[in-house]
Amino acid sequence: MASDEDYMAFLNKANQDLSEGSAKPQSSNKAEFKATDNGAKIPAAIQEAIKDAFYVSDADEPFVPVCLAWDEGGKGLPDEEEFAALIHHPDPSKADIEIQDPADWDTQGQYKAILDAVSKASKGNDVRVYRVAKEGARVEYWIVTTDGKGADARLVGAKALAIES
Repeated sequence: MASDEDYMAFLNKANQDLSEGSAKPQSSNKAEFKATDNGAKIPAAIQEAIKDAFYVSDADEPFVPVCLAWDEGGKGLPDEEEFAALIHHPDPSKADIEIQDPADWDTQGQYKAILDAVSKASKGNDVRVYRVAKEGARVEYWIVTTDGKGADARLVGAKALAIES
């Protein structure tokens, strides 16, 4: 028969927090970039196009809308560093961003509905794809255009996460 001390040690061990002593998850460096301003009105064509659309990669991820105020919309689309600042990248000057032509990004016509919707929202402006590297094999593709000029200009479109191994 066990002593009272042995029985108490058994009970304490049984009631011990199971996560105690195990490795804690490290704080993740997974920056979530800003895709929409508060109260932003997403163009209907874009909402409809992304409703059931997924970007196919090692992880099929849904497209999400993009709508950000772009004060310099009169000069066209932002360069890499301006885009990084716009999406709240932690270090815009060192962001790994590549600008791609939409035709080069969607060589098989797989995302034609997305590109058409963004083009429709553009009111005749250019459409551009920004490839934004995240950590490891994760990248985001932002398909955007401007809708409007001057102080009322917005950057609108869609983005999706891709895992490229």
